[in-house]
Amino acid sequence: MSALDLGWLLNAGVMRLLAGGLAMTFALTALSAVLAFVLGTALALARMSRLRAVRWPAALYIDVIRSLPLLLIIFTVYFASKPLLDLNLDPFPAAVIALSGFTAAVVAEIMRAGILSVDRGVIQAAEAQGFAPPQVFLLIRFPIALRRMVPALLSQLIALIKSTSLVVVIGVHEFFERAILITTSPPYRPLPVYVLVAVVYFAINYALSLLSRRLEDATTGGVRAT
Repeated sequence: MSALDLGWLLNAGVMRLLAGGLAMTFALTALSAVLAFVLGTALALARMSRLRAVRWPAALYIDVIRSLPLLLIIFTVYFASKPLLDLNLDPFPAAVIALSGFTAAVVAEIMRAGILSVDRGVIQAAEAQGFAPPQVFLLIRFPIALRRMVPALLSQLIALIKSTSLVVVIGVHEFFERAILITTSPPYRPLPVYVLVAVVYFAINYALSLLSRRLEDATTGGVRAT
């Protein structure tokens, strides 16, 4: 077989196998991203609370989770759920819990920085107009902060997509796991498979990077930090 003969890789059966894995990756990313956004927002608000009983546990969670390797968190969620919580987690929900829990700690810091970046004068102006504190936050402060946070949140989404490849260690049938499966079958040529995987990941993440830059330009008027 010629080194340039890639008919075995580009046939319909292999492409369907990889497409199924890519769909699993997208599902894993989408669920984890939504959960991470919700939990990250709650953690950010908790860390900004004036109550120590609320602020300290949130800060502890964020600091501990961000300091641990994601791979360790994946293993812990999957293998420790049974002895600690008497739960038999399947690979997919275990992966979602691990990815969303880790990403939420990062999102929380992005959220906190974005909320704190809103000028105090804007808040005071809203209060002078008679807005109650919850209205100031929901109608003015958070929307302004969210617009500023979008580029950073998209960058974290890119990191999340790449991180999904780590869940192969617990047997989730995502894109990278399917690629590994192909390399264990004739003609046993891993290089073309991994090149194809790299191209797909690059295309997805580069498109998101371009979107992030456009949103950053829209937010800053085209001026970027150097």
